[in-house]
Amino acid sequence: MKKTLDKKKIIILAVILAVIIAVVVGLLIRKNAISATTMRVIRYEGTVNLKDDGVLKTLRENLRLNSGNEIDTDAQSLVSISLDESKVVTVDELSSADFSQSGKNLNLNLKSGSLYFDVQKPLAADENFDISTSTMIVGIRGTSGWVSCVDGVESFILTDGHVHIIGTNPVTGEVKEIDVNPGQRVTVYLYNDKTVDSIMFTVEDITERQAPEFILNILRNDSALLDRVCAATGWDKNWILGIVEEDPAVVTPEPEPEPNPEPEPASTESGHEHVYSSEVTKPATCGKPGVMTYTCECGDTYTEEIPATGNHSYTSNVTTPATCAVPGVMTYTCSVCGDSYTEVIPATGEHDFQGGDCQHPMICTVCGAEGPLGEHQMATIHCNAETHEEQYAPNPQFPTNTVTITVVDKPEHDETLCLICGYRP
Repeated sequence: MKKTLDKKKIIILAVILAVIIAVVVGLLIRKNAISATTMRVIRYEGTVNLKDDGVLKTLRENLRLNSGNEIDTDAQSLVSISLDESKVVTVDELSSADFSQSGKNLNLNLKSGSLYFDVQKPLAADENFDISTSTMIVGIRGTSGWVSCVDGVESFILTDGHVHIIGTNPVTGEVKEIDVNPGQRVTVYLYNDKTVDSIMFTVEDITERQAPEFILNILRNDSALLDRVCAATGWDKNWILGIVEEDPAVVTPEPEPEPNPEPEPASTESGHEHVYSSEVTKPATCGKPGVMTYTCECGDTYTEEIPATGNHSYTSNVTTPATCAVPGVMTYTCSVCGDSYTEVIPATGEHDFQGGDCQHPMICTVCGAEGPLGEHQMATIHCNAETHEEQYAPNPQFPTNTVTITVVDKPEHDETLCLICGYRP
């Protein structure tokens, strides 16, 4: 009987223990689920400042972030933030960004610097994730890419997936939209002196050799992301990892058949020996090889390839003029093979100030900046004689018997003065 009771006690204890374990596991799963849907710091290097309603807070790993928090990074610093289990944003050095979240709507506002985002799973239909700058909103569904806002130039590089960008000129209010494919860089330019095309996008395909080092470092430390990006863009994985060290400007040519060797002068049955003369039958250009033809007086011929010169003949053309506040674009095009590239023309900083007067500053007609005070509004006016009255006693013995006379101070005259402030030269 005692053994039976002990056995029942063991069964009851086992059941209770199983229930406790189930509860603990459930709590852990719930805890992890909450953590997975909360913005939090997962890694940082160097000096990173976190502000909550303007108040500086101490940063630490796994720190939870609240909507409205602002992140600032110093030189040689970065911070990675998990937005949920499938979204990670890494903020580069010398950058500033803030986060806002409302339900399943998440917005990251990049004020300056750059960041890289990696969204590993497509967003659900009721989710929204936008990265915004002063001029563009990048709608993200399940992609990775880089956003930059440095020295007044805003640009975007997509490394996989697909995004839709909405650009807005904050001065004119004009809106334009563009779709971006993997391996493309988009740069936004503003022209506040225009009412049409006051915001423009330039789109160019780039290789891994043109990607910022910040992107390459992230790819080198995440093999799964590297494979995904290289599959989407066609970038060279080995070059990114440093396995290939070829000159990025040199394109390895396709293997070509070796030219026919120049035959040895030989005697024919008639005793003829070949004597060849050479002629360039197809000149080589910067991008294409030429042909040298050797001909004997007997009619026998052979050819040799003349290597491409590689010396492009570029001509420059200002495709987008720079203004006082907005950079322009200079396009260089080879007149022989059509190869081209672009360079940014720095903003001139030379304002076109107009209007104003001696009490109001002039305004730049291009960007709206205030300048120095304008000029006086000078005019010549006619002034009448200025007089005043004086009294005196004709007879000193009777001082109360006074006489009033009118004294002329100035005769009638013309006078030049500013009609606004009264300035007289």
